[in-house]
Amino acid sequence: MISINLEQSLKEIAELETKVIASGVLFLFVKDRTIIWKVASDKFDMDVFSAGTVIAENAISAQAIKSQKTVMTQVPRERYGKRLLTVAIPLVDEENKAVGAFSIVLPLLHPIAASFSDFAPIIAELFPEGAFLYMSDLTQIAYTQGSSKFTLSDMKVGYTLKETDIAYRVVHSEKPFSKEIGPERYGVPVYIACYPIFDKDENNRKILVASLGVVMPKGNADRIKHISDELTENLNVISDTVTQLAESATEVNENEMNLYQSVEVVNNILSDINKVTDFIFVVARQSNLLGLNAAIEASRLGEAGKGFAVVASEIRKLSEQSKQTVPKIQALTENIQSKITRVNDLCKINMDKSQNQAAGTEEISANVEELLTMAKKLNEMSRNL
Repeated sequence: MISINLEQSLKEIAELETKVIASGVLFLFVKDRTIIWKVASDKFDMDVFSAGTVIAENAISAQAIKSQKTVMTQVPRERYGKRLLTVAIPLVDEENKAVGAFSIVLPLLHPIAASFSDFAPIIAELFPEGAFLYMSDLTQIAYTQGSSKFTLSDMKVGYTLKETDIAYRVVHSEKPFSKEIGPERYGVPVYIACYPIFDKDENNRKILVASLGVVMPKGNADRIKHISDELTENLNVISDTVTQLAESATEVNENEMNLYQSVEVVNNILSDINKVTDFIFVVARQSNLLGLNAAIEASRLGEAGKGFAVVASEIRKLSEQSKQTVPKIQALTENIQSKITRVNDLCKINMDKSQNQAAGTEEISANVEELLTMAKKLNEMSRNL
């Protein structure tokens, strides 16, 4: 109990304490169940406690006056919308009779809430793209902290939680929850994680008192995913093209092989033609000798050999014509054979190149497949950023 004579000193001390206590505090003087004086911190005040307000019979100030004992209790959130720690000390007159009460009202904060303004600015700046931290009570946002790179201007202190909000889900399920949200809500894709905060009531029972959440932008991850998607698409096009080229190269190589074999056949035929022309030349020479011998025999026979002489003359003419034609045929076949040899050489060169091309396209195809695998891994990594 405190003497009523110390009232003025208590008021002066109370006014100083409102500027010192970090969480905020509210002091009251109550006489005859009526609040006659009040002082509060800038960061904590409650309109329900105002000068001139008559307190209820079961209020702790009334209990302290009645029992003439100091009363301390925790006030649940359901009563005033906030958890409070209240202390009421009886004020006694010179006869030691309780005539009033000196009350102290403190917001009952979880240690995380009490230190939010200290740690939140540091944590928000630790993330490469920035982050937004918030803390709610059971119905609304109580604290927020953005970063220099990222903030949520729509989520302010006093914002009432809605069923669509993750914090609402955490508060009502009492379980942590996380979710990725596309750019349609905040302008950039984000990852949100929210956790329930528990405390103990005056009976040491575990109770849910708040939620703590962090919103992290995933702009870089989204850009990486977009790039990997485009890379995958382009690599698929390249892979299809390379596959077609490989198939074409294989077909060209087969055609070159067939052409080379055909040229070899033609070359062999030309060799046979040369052999035939050599034979014709020999036959023509022998026919010429035979015609000459026949002419000699015809002239020896005189009148009886005239008919035979005519045949011998024709044989010699044909023999001469054959001898003259053979060099022409040989010249043509030699020219053709020269061209065929050139074609044959070109076929060999082209065949080697087409084989190298086929091997090269297969190697490119293998490299593209490896790049596709890397693009898929990049895509998976972007989801985990």
